[in-house]
Amino acid sequence: MLHWHLILFFFSLASAFNQVSAQAPVTIAGQVTNAKTSERLAGVNVYVKGKVTGTSTDSRGAFSLTTTTAAPFALVFSIVGFTPQEVVVSESRSNLNISLSEAALLGSEVVVSASRVEESILRSPVSVEKLDSRAIRETPAANFYDGLQNLKTVDMITTSLGFKIVNTRGFMSTSNNRFVQFIDGMDNQAPGLNLPLGNLVGLSDLDAEGVEIIPGAASALYGPNAFNGVLSMTSKNPFDYQGFSAMVRLGVNHINDSEVAAKPMYEAMFRYAKAYRNRFAFKVNLAYMTAHDWHANSTENVDPLTFRQPGTPATNPAYNALNVYGDEAVTSLPIGAGGAPVRVARTGYNERDLVDYDTYSLKADAALHYRLSEKAEAIYQYKFGAGTSVYQGANRYAIKNFRLQQHKLELKGAHFFARAYATLENAGDSYDSRFLALNLNRAWKSDQQWFQEYAVAYLGLFEQQGITPGDHAVARNFADRGRLVPGTAEYDRELTRIAGTPDFRVGAQFKDQTKMYHTEGQYDFSQYTGSLLDVQVGGSYRLYDLNSDGTIFSDTTGNDITMYEYGAYVQGSRMLLKDRLKITGSVRYDKNENFDGRFTPRASAVFSLAENHHFRTSFQTGFRNPTTQDQFIFLNVGQAILVGGVPSNSSGLNLYGPGSNSIGLSAVQQFGTRVAQAVASGAGSAEAVLQNTAVLQPATVAYVQPEQVQAYEIGYKSLLFNKSLLADLNYYYSTYQNFILSTTVVQTQSDIRTEPQAAAFDVALGRYQPYQLYTNAAQRVSAQGAAIGLTYSYKGYSLGGNANWNKLDLGKNVDPDQVPAFNTPEWKYNLLLSNRDVYNNIGFALTYRWSGSYNWQSAFIAGINEAIIPSYSTLDAQVSYKMPALKSILKVGGSNVTNKRFRQVYGGPTIGALYYVSFTFDELLN
Repeated sequence: MLHWHLILFFFSLASAFNQVSAQAPVTIAGQVTNAKTSERLAGVNVYVKGKVTGTSTDSRGAFSLTTTTAAPFALVFSIVGFTPQEVVVSESRSNLNISLSEAALLGSEVVVSASRVEESILRSPVSVEKLDSRAIRETPAANFYDGLQNLKTVDMITTSLGFKIVNTRGFMSTSNNRFVQFIDGMDNQAPGLNLPLGNLVGLSDLDAEGVEIIPGAASALYGPNAFNGVLSMTSKNPFDYQGFSAMVRLGVNHINDSEVAAKPMYEAMFRYAKAYRNRFAFKVNLAYMTAHDWHANSTENVDPLTFRQPGTPATNPAYNALNVYGDEAVTSLPIGAGGAPVRVARTGYNERDLVDYDTYSLKADAALHYRLSEKAEAIYQYKFGAGTSVYQGANRYAIKNFRLQQHKLELKGAHFFARAYATLENAGDSYDSRFLALNLNRAWKSDQQWFQEYAVAYLGLFEQQGITPGDHAVARNFADRGRLVPGTAEYDRELTRIAGTPDFRVGAQFKDQTKMYHTEGQYDFSQYTGSLLDVQVGGSYRLYDLNSDGTIFSDTTGNDITMYEYGAYVQGSRMLLKDRLKITGSVRYDKNENFDGRFTPRASAVFSLAENHHFRTSFQTGFRNPTTQDQFIFLNVGQAILVGGVPSNSSGLNLYGPGSNSIGLSAVQQFGTRVAQAVASGAGSAEAVLQNTAVLQPATVAYVQPEQVQAYEIGYKSLLFNKSLLADLNYYYSTYQNFILSTTVVQTQSDIRTEPQAAAFDVALGRYQPYQLYTNAAQRVSAQGAAIGLTYSYKGYSLGGNANWNKLDLGKNVDPDQVPAFNTPEWKYNLLLSNRDVYNNIGFALTYRWSGSYNWQSAFIAGINEAIIPSYSTLDAQVSYKMPALKSILKVGGSNVTNKRFRQVYGGPTIGALYYVSFTFDELLN
């Protein structure tokens, strides 16, 4: 197997570095203190410059380090919030005392993600947003991941309490496979679902060292799918962060909720790390959270043929309530005037009666670090996550006891890294809530029988038994006799049975045990080429092994699906004009098994007009290979069958290409409107259908191809007013080609190509099957935007704000069936105010966020292209009290403290206030 070959390769590579040096060891010991207060500083990183050798100060500020590096050498002392210091060491010392001065944090950060090498955030060639360990600890949000939405250019949506989706620069979606999320260099996506599950199975607050976000295309360095941006989270190295830390957090939500009483939230986590002789170190983390999820309870009508028309379920028999499922079973009954067809839907079930809103998240990980020599460190890391939540895709899925494992082997040094990891996904007991409702209905009465009973009751065949004819409510009540009622033992028994049956014809469970294997490496040749260029070279290989037993993909028995992709890149940079101008260029080549290979170049320039004034410009390209679902999904979601866009996936269905036996949804809707108008004008039903047959024509949908983007960005960063004001501005313009989207077509019982009139009557009577096909937008689309961020620091107070503008340009002659889902507000802004020590170790932080309204499109509301999310605002706040003697912090706070409820996703939950109190102990707290 591939992964065993990778393991052998890494052991072989590691042995090359595991050589004993003949150099006499040098030992340095001492203490690090705060230059202003003389207090001992714990957790200070102490390392040999240019080597992996290092340690950290203990709770008393003491350190001891032994190295075989030839003296003299530089020893670096660094910790967040203090100015780093280098000391030249020429011999062993036992009393080296170092005093670090508190630093102005504005603009002092070092980032890695922008160029995959360390550089000042002020001189980064592209926009980068960062949270360091102090900002993580002090965020007013309930956890650090929620706090990401306070950063400039970052959008975040909530599909459930434990499931948040991060994005930048438009085209947000609940799956968001255009944005890549890394933890310690590992892609954190669930390879079958094609998305990271927020931080449900991610990184704990105690182990998070830092977070960096690159908005926009980053394919030149990070490969396919780094299309809208990159989120890179880094955990704490056990050599640098030793000791024990723990946190408990108690919270409450659903305050003044009309549907459910206030519910508690419980969260606990701990971390322990230990190093031995600066040679071997390990760490363990465990975090658990449980709470009652936000409810999705909208009853808006989303039937695509009667959307936005006035009415209620009592007056519109085809009413399809947004968060009621099972009412997607719809047909046309000849019960109208003169036998005209009338669309009727079955009675559905509320989401709250179908899914488990008691959410939980369990995160556990362990890592072993071994320094093979002064130049190389070997790492084995294991991550495990499990949880229950709700994911919104084409349907609302109950993610129940979902599990994700990652195993990583890594070898890294000051100038290189090589890593291989495996991601193992297990959907656990997860199921589709819509199919659960559909099959709950069918368990007590078939669709055919239910519609027959509705029709005969409406037409008056049971009038003598007291059933009033011509009344839709009466007909529905008659057909609903024997209905399974939520809360009864019979209902619970059938729900459990159907939710555990992995066959959507009678059940709702989806199985997914997809695996992903990945290996990559990079080497920095700058130590050899620095006189001319700083050069980095890297590459990667990835293999997907799909396994859903036909419940998600078309991987039915005898049709195993695997897919590989690989890529390589080179980057060069050079300083010019006395180090005031930095020019960087890179190019990457990637190849997917099912598509042609392609190059993605990037070029950038950063000009430093003065020490604190930096201008940047860049040209970036990116592309996104169709995901495993874009290519191979074959999933009946009730209102449509989702079909992946590679030719083998729809063989024999005649859905794609010229001469297809399918009709575009916009044509179906136009046909329905014209038929209704003709009938209203006095034409008979049959006559109206025949008059408008020509409206229905075969659709021409192309097979899916990779999408591409070209992005231009300019920006400016500056420190003003004696370095007390940080200003950051940027503007981008992106052009997209072959934008991947889904389009809805229908296939009638009669062939539209050879029997157009019969097919027209099929459409009128609802005798058709909708399909949602993965394809590309035929026209180019563009998006542009700008952002400004200002942060002012004065006597311990930090006052900041950022504003973001994003705009989609569709151009002219847009196909209504191929409108990309931008799903992003045109305007939004954040305001932040904080002070970590206002008085006697008491601190606070406030964040106010406002978002403008925006249109939402998704497969969940297939056929509806205009669903507005209203504007909303939220306020997060926290007050903290630091107890240095106890190495502890007490924090009281809340998110959306005003409890003004809002939605971020059409069909998603309504979000209210979450109040919490937390207590954190950290052995290395200063």
